[in-house]
Amino acid sequence: MWKDSDFKELFEQYNPSPPVKVWENVAYTLKETCRPVTPIPFFTNIQKMALLVASISSIVLCGFTLGFSEEPSVSSHHYMELRPISHGNKISSIPSIVRQTNTLNHSIPTSSRNVSKSNIVSKVKLNIPVEYKGYEKEILAIAELDQQIDKLGKEIAQLKQEESIESKFDNPNLSASASSSVQKANQNWKRYQELNLNENKVQLNEENLSISTSSKLSFLDKLYITPYMGTNYTNVFYQDKPANNYFSDKAKFSGQLGYNAGVQFGYQLSKRWSLESGIGLGQYILGFKEDYGTHIRDGKMYIDQLDIPMMARYSIPFGSKNLPLSVSLKGGLIYSNVIFYQVNYTDKFTRITPIGQNEEYHSVDVDKRQYNSAQFGYAGGFDFDAFFSKKIALNLSMLNALVSQANNFPFFSQEKQRPVQFSTSFSIGTKIKF
Repeated sequence: MWKDSDFKELFEQYNPSPPVKVWENVAYTLKETCRPVTPIPFFTNIQKMALLVASISSIVLCGFTLGFSEEPSVSSHHYMELRPISHGNKISSIPSIVRQTNTLNHSIPTSSRNVSKSNIVSKVKLNIPVEYKGYEKEILAIAELDQQIDKLGKEIAQLKQEESIESKFDNPNLSASASSSVQKANQNWKRYQELNLNENKVQLNEENLSISTSSKLSFLDKLYITPYMGTNYTNVFYQDKPANNYFSDKAKFSGQLGYNAGVQFGYQLSKRWSLESGIGLGQYILGFKEDYGTHIRDGKMYIDQLDIPMMARYSIPFGSKNLPLSVSLKGGLIYSNVIFYQVNYTDKFTRITPIGQNEEYHSVDVDKRQYNSAQFGYAGGFDFDAFFSKKIALNLSMLNALVSQANNFPFFSQEKQRPVQFSTSFSIGTKIKF
């Protein structure tokens, strides 16, 4: 009865290789590649002998395996590709399956590695003794190795037909050694890599040329437009007594919700930086209340103005490459032109009058110079973009603005009777790339 230790000892020093005549024929064929010859459509005597040896070994292996048939045959499908193993710029000519099964091949008789060609065309059928059941996969691999040897004979014939094509390579002076065929294979592999490298360089130059050509026309690709609409919240404060005919420094102001709508234009300088400007129309509403003693004035101010921001934007992209998301910080300057200023108020008298009503309502279109006719100041905020296609994204924005009369810029301290307006705008829009 075979033991595992006896089995491993038999495998220890065994190192199989394909028949010597096969490799001699490969070496002879490779040496003659530079000399153009007429393709030979028939096998040479050496090729016929190599194929005959492979066929005889396959028949012997079949007879050996049939002698041990004690159980129903086990069929397995195995597909194996015979490839040279590359180490850097060198190619080993020994099939990888031989290296993987060196230990097993030492203990298996030579005749057991020969399988009929008809049995391994699509599947390998072997009756394996009980002692070798643990090595079934390795035995099947050895059988398929014989199939690869058979294929090698066909490849030799194909090399004969391709000699006229391969003759365009120069014939190097290889040093005389037992591994001359390996050196020849390495030399051809280097030449193949050089050809690929040259082709890649040509392709890369063409791509660079196309990129440089497209970059000249990519100005519009860097532009984007964002129509938006939303709401705003505004408050004001005075550093001195206000120059206004409808309230004094005792007035208390409260912010109200207004609206804003417009369009934003942008130019992308790089993946993260861009410049933005645009134009928007907004109505900013302020409430005020003041006690005059005899009556209490409760009113609202309506400031309609055009806003033109000039900002730099820094984006932080995340998410997928095809449909990215981004959070952006933006800041800069903003110019606002006041186009309409109105004050609506109600006077509520504290004493009962014998004649008339106790409340009086007024709506006055006030000269805008009593507020700020042209405002200039600072702007900054955040953006969130969510692309649902390569060109279109949903844009959510928040923008803060601190402005006063233009000639009061930048510290708002030259005319302290002028109001300083602080507003926060929230908007939603669609960002469209060209």
